Amino acid sequence: MVPGAIPQPQPPDPMITSTTVAFLAFLCPQDVRPERVYYDGLDERGQLTGGTVELSTPLAPASQGVTLAPVQTIAFGGAPSNRVDIVFVGDGYQAGELGLYAAHVTAQAAVFFQREPFTEYAEYFNVHQVDVISNDSGVDNDPTQGIMRDTAMGMRFWCSGIERLLCVNVGQAYSFAGNAPDVDLVAAIANSSKYGGAGYPSSDLATASGANGASTEVLLHEFGHALGNLADEYHYSDGATYNGPEVNDRNMSIRTATEQTNLMTKWFRWVGTNNPAFDGLVNSFEGAGYNQFGLYRPTNNSLMRSLGRPFNLPSIEAILRQIYVIVDPIDDSSSMAAVYDGTETLFVLPMQPAGHALDVQWALDGMDIAGATGTTLDLCTLNLAPGQYSVSVTVVDNTTWVRDEALRASLMTDTRTFSVDSGGPYCVAASNSAGPGALMGSRGSVQLSASNLVVTVDGAPASVFGLFFHGTTRLQAPFGDGFRCAGGQTRRLPVQQVSAGGHAERVFDGQAAGIPPSEERVFQFWYRDGAAGGAGYNTSNGLAVTFCP
Repeated sequence: MVPGAIPQPQPPDPMITSTTVAFLAFLCPQDVRPERVYYDGLDERGQLTGGTVELSTPLAPASQGVTLAPVQTIAFGGAPSNRVDIVFVGDGYQAGELGLYAAHVTAQAAVFFQREPFTEYAEYFNVHQVDVISNDSGVDNDPTQGIMRDTAMGMRFWCSGIERLLCVNVGQAYSFAGNAPDVDLVAAIANSSKYGGAGYPSSDLATASGANGASTEVLLHEFGHALGNLADEYHYSDGATYNGPEVNDRNMSIRTATEQTNLMTKWFRWVGTNNPAFDGLVNSFEGAGYNQFGLYRPTNNSLMRSLGRPFNLPSIEAILRQIYVIVDPIDDSSSMAAVYDGTETLFVLPMQPAGHALDVQWALDGMDIAGATGTTLDLCTLNLAPGQYSVSVTVVDNTTWVRDEALRASLMTDTRTFSVDSGGPYCVAASNSAGPGALMGSRGSVQLSASNLVVTVDGAPASVFGLFFHGTTRLQAPFGDGFRCAGGQTRRLPVQQVSAGGHAERVFDGQAAGIPPSEERVFQFWYRDGAAGGAGYNTSNGLAVTFCP
């Protein structure tokens, strides 16, 4: 290795072009890209060793079409539209070996969900198995270089001259994965017992051998690359020193813990945290990214450095970031397209991690409703006066595994808003002898059980006689010197005299009047107005009221 540099890609060997170039030839030049691919192996001491290499992959692998193959869902967290869908595809398995392939997939998936954060967030995932049949059993260059096999996805060892780099034709892998209901992450499994694997972060793909004893750990490590966009945290103990600029990887930095804290960068929020379940103390440990010096990792020996280890807390936070790029905190809710009348019960269905619930808060016109932190909200409990309102619900994942509040606000918080129209004034109040017209209003509760709704009118001529009436239908039709706004089945309330100030009101007992719950009634005031001439009587505008039980 050249001191001070992350390993550079090696020139591709003839083996890689024998299968992949034929596929890439069907693509326009702009449809392929160089991709930085991680590979990992074990040295003579059983420790991880590897690097990165540049391979050509399709620019949009999911758009290459689907090659039909049977698919089954082996783990179901929920609707694919709001889950991380992992799709397993196998290479080098003949029709008679599909049972072996299924066993390999089952073993891989079981270990995946035994490691955090995937145990806690298992319900955020679906796992699908696509049964891909190859003509030959096994994959290229296994067990030794030069052995070639006819397989569905062209998996091979010795890619770019690197024995443990187990690569795959990404376009073909996605063409089989496309049989699943959705595809977010692809796991390409080779029918091999040889140690090897690769992580394709830009393609959201990882490879591993199906029958190797360490393959389940290898795939977890490669998912750290492919899903979490994490860097390798190991080095070669060869004195290599990194002298370049800060790196983008969230679990690697040129700065010590003290420098990170002073600059508030990288994993500074975690410095000093010591949790044995997540590789212990978070600090800055020199040696990462294949350099013994000049690059630091967050903990001493996490899964991105050694197999069989947990992810450290900064890496878990990075993985959760990528999960929430795909998954919204709200899985389902009442329709946001509907307009509610204030008598309904709204619901929200948050995502559900295994060990904690997401926090819920309902709000009315942007103000939190005290105590409204459940998954349902009975609008009648808000005791809304007739009018138009905005009701919203916010769901947030306040897991302690995230300390970046900007991340929490941007990806781990979800709000849905609902429109409520519980009635209110409508129709036209025609001018009268006292001014521009008589206007309806109300106070008290719209709950039938409370029996304390008061309908009011203001702006009527002083001291005239009139009456309130109500109907079942909104309308606007000429009537006297004004308009009739309440129609359908109508009922009159007793005659009363308007005050000297042009005001009148009446308590309306909806329960005594036999109004059914959730029904809208429309109110209006009729009054005499001989001073205005014309018909000698007029009406107010209308008031719509929807009653709660």
